[in-house]
Amino acid sequence: MGFGILLVGYLVTFVIWLTVQAINIGSLALLLGYGLMFYALSMLNRYHGAFAFARWIAAIQLLPALWFAVVDASKLFGFALAPLWRDHVHMGVTGASFALEILFLISMLYAIRALADSIGLKNVSLAAVRNMIFVGAHAVLSAVSELPLLSGVTPYLSASRFLVELVTIVLMILLLLNCAKSICREGDEEAPPKPSRFGWVNRMTDAYERTHKRLNEQARADGEAFMRRRRERQTERENTKKRKKKK
Repeated sequence: MGFGILLVGYLVTFVIWLTVQAINIGSLALLLGYGLMFYALSMLNRYHGAFAFARWIAAIQLLPALWFAVVDASKLFGFALAPLWRDHVHMGVTGASFALEILFLISMLYAIRALADSIGLKNVSLAAVRNMIFVGAHAVLSAVSELPLLSGVTPYLSASRFLVELVTIVLMILLLLNCAKSICREGDEEAPPKPSRFGWVNRMTDAYERTHKRLNEQARADGEAFMRRRRERQTERENTKKRKKKK
């Protein structure tokens, strides 16, 4: 349906970008990542119209990525940008890109929730809402940490922002893996899941399924143990009542 490609695009944009940004080619990751996500969301838009907005936000994000490509090229090849472009324009584009990033994630999660609700996947819908809360918290912490009045606590806010961002990335990856595993085209419900063309995606999916299975088994065992203890206490109370009646 497109969730596999969406996962790859997300990883390129939000995970691989962290690595390649250190060598001044982060803009290439943004261009590739948002391009892949635009393509994936175009595929998903055929199945639910809620993906249309996120799709076009992904397309708009290619514009800031192009500007960052110019900045990266200036650093790599040693040509200087005019001070106006280097300072004020770059600051404005960076702020607009971050705002579009938050809007993109919220709109994508809203679309995933809408699709999950339409096919009765309550766990996916709840996970999408949970991720929206984390994305919102990341946006608030990022905005607050830039306020001059709170410069004294900036290190604590920065640490909190980094932690929330890291948790958000992990939760987004798990959600997209779950979507790729659980949501299929109509008529493919009984077909076995097709392996991805990317081996590492298959390994991540297998690891997710093993963890999910282990948690389910543990939850089932805990539930059975709880019910057993409850029956034992109930039996003990009934026996106590019988002994009192005999007296």
